[in-house]
Amino acid sequence: MGHGKETPRQKMIGMMYLFLTCMLALNVSKDILDAFIQINNSLNETNRNFVNKNAIVYQEIEKAFMANQNKVRRVKEASDSLSKKANFLVDRFQHFKDSIIIYADGIPQSDLIRIGGKRFIFDEKLKDTVSLEEIVKSKDNTDKPAQIMVGSDPDGSKGQARFLKEDVDRFREWAIATAVQFGQDTNSVLVRNIKTSLNTAPIQPKGGAGKPHSWASRNFEYLPLIAVIANLSQMQSLVRNIEGDLLNLMYHGIDASSFKFNKVVPMILPRETYIMQGNEYVANIFLAAFDTTTPTRVMVGERELPIDPATGLPILRMTGGALGPQTYTAKIIIKDPVTEKDIVHPVTGQFQVAKAGLVVSPTKMNVFYIGVDNPVAISVPGVPADKITAFLTPAGAGSITKAAGGNYIVRVTQPGRVNIAVTADFNGNKRSMGQEEFRVKQVPNPVAMVLNQEGGQIDKARLLAATTVDAKMKDFDFDLSFTVQSFNMSVKIGIYTEELAAPSNRITQPMKQKLQQVTKGSKVYFENIKATGAGSTRSLGVLLFTIN
Repeated sequence: MGHGKETPRQKMIGMMYLFLTCMLALNVSKDILDAFIQINNSLNETNRNFVNKNAIVYQEIEKAFMANQNKVRRVKEASDSLSKKANFLVDRFQHFKDSIIIYADGIPQSDLIRIGGKRFIFDEKLKDTVSLEEIVKSKDNTDKPAQIMVGSDPDGSKGQARFLKEDVDRFREWAIATAVQFGQDTNSVLVRNIKTSLNTAPIQPKGGAGKPHSWASRNFEYLPLIAVIANLSQMQSLVRNIEGDLLNLMYHGIDASSFKFNKVVPMILPRETYIMQGNEYVANIFLAAFDTTTPTRVMVGERELPIDPATGLPILRMTGGALGPQTYTAKIIIKDPVTEKDIVHPVTGQFQVAKAGLVVSPTKMNVFYIGVDNPVAISVPGVPADKITAFLTPAGAGSITKAAGGNYIVRVTQPGRVNIAVTADFNGNKRSMGQEEFRVKQVPNPVAMVLNQEGGQIDKARLLAATTVDAKMKDFDFDLSFTVQSFNMSVKIGIYTEELAAPSNRITQPMKQKLQQVTKGSKVYFENIKATGAGSTRSLGVLLFTIN
């Protein structure tokens, strides 16, 4: 063919030879394509293994962070950023793998199912979703990948590869900076591997002749579609490998195998070893050369101590009960950084409980009366009056008001018992100084009187001179008065008993007229006497006078 005139037989033989050659070429091409398919499948499996292995390291970093957030925070934040950036770049590679297959095979968008960063189609035979890489038809197509990724210019400046190259460049520079941040030299094996694996610079052809091959051209041009897919899968694998190397670098940077102190010594630092009864014992329990980033638990009995936000140390608070020395045992618990088992350090503490130095002196008597001002003096030895605070318990029992100096006025509202509790301010720290109990009573009834006489024998002239019936407090030290609001007077005149009522404390004129008629030996009664005072009305009983 093409070398002179041929007979029809020769032409037929030539055609058959050409057909045979094409058939042989097709068989070789099919073998090569099948090999690329196997390579791509292996790369995808490798990528899945990378993801699983990296997930284990991510979990270990998370676990270390939960155990010690202050120490691991830098690693945790860097690993979170690594996960986001690596996943983004892997998803970008997957996007272009799927896009090339969709364009080459002419798959309608309506047939696509997006799951995560990949696109699938539903296989009616399998009754399940399958990835586009599993069902690609245009495996030998060399035009479609180049049209999408390279475009009309061989350097890739007009194809989609230019955007993918920018993503790879950003990830490479971030990965190098992160490796250096965690102690790697710019010439270390890890940094050199990152630079080599993600190199997107043009490559000069062997021998130095010809135009340099761009990253887009050498990865996406003049290659069958399945080879381009395998290249993109290889890039995904490189990213996952670099992700794993950086993760291991970060994890070992935690330095979880060592304490940040060379001697573990349990200690108790009490704020005071001598406290007042009912006051609070406060102490810090910690390890010498204490590392504030290492969580430490302290148990006293079954109770775990809270952490004092001011010092970052466990703090013990106990109320002083019985007098004398008080002893307790604590356990300081830290985790072994390698085995994560608890290491327990027992320690014993002691403090003294003394009787509170509170002085409460009632200025009248050890009783508070309802409805009157009850003065009381309160002092604490060695503490100025302006540093003392007093209050009544229980709440709602009444009020206590500071007067001059150490004097207070107490007002109570209901019978029973109340306590005066006192706190003292020691250099800005308020401490309880104890409390004193008082009985609460109603004010006793006043005594009804006429002319300061509570009944008995009286001259008629003297009784006629009286103008009021009075109510007076007898043997009561408080300045308190009652006023008679009404009363009745009854007297026997002849065979009749006369009874008259007064609407106030004054003896009325009709009563005077009846008193004019009484004779020696007559009895005069003042009864139903009502008096008000101290917020209440009292019935005062009967006054009986006998005329002399």
